Amino acid sequence: MSRDLVTVIKSVNYSEADKILTVFGRELGKFTLFAKSMRKINSKNRGNMQTLSTSKISFYEGKGMPLLTESELVNNLDTDNIDMANVRRVLFLLNKFLQEYDPYPKLFDALQKAIQNNLDIKSVNKLRIKFLKEMGFLNDFSSCIKCGSIENIEYIDPNSFALVCKNCYSKGNNKPLGKDPYSSEMLTKIMDKYIKKVVEEI
Repeated sequence: MSRDLVTVIKSVNYSEADKILTVFGRELGKFTLFAKSMRKINSKNRGNMQTLSTSKISFYEGKGMPLLTESELVNNLDTDNIDMANVRRVLFLLNKFLQEYDPYPKLFDALQKAIQNNLDIKSVNKLRIKFLKEMGFLNDFSSCIKCGSIENIEYIDPNSFALVCKNCYSKGNNKPLGKDPYSSEMLTKIMDKYIKKVVEEI
């Protein structure tokens, strides 16, 4: 019997009562599970294994797909008060970038922080930047791409997705980030485009 702490990142119905789940495990990374009878109302795993729920699980690894046996809910989203656009942003990132059985415990922990904040835009943008850096798709995201300064970082270059300081902002088509950069609508839109571009290139 194997165990891990996992977040469900994809759920597909299979036959009349079963599901095939793709999960992101803290120790094992991304992998697929067979959840037998999970769609039945009396299934003990049904409420614990919803999309973006985090649970401690036990599963049996035999021939074929690992079989989910037990689950204990740890963290869940408040689905009544959530921006579904942010849910889509996070799921796109997790499903497109993660490779099977390639663990990223730091990213898993960052995902849990975002879920605890119910995927508000600030936590989602922080998660996405951490993800891009960890995956090697983003250089240092703390200094000006023009002069290297770490002071007065108030702009972003939409073409290279790089930060620009107040002194260099006039050199190019740079966009203002505002007083709270991670909550900035500008940063969100530019990052959406950058992530799609990266996915198209990989």
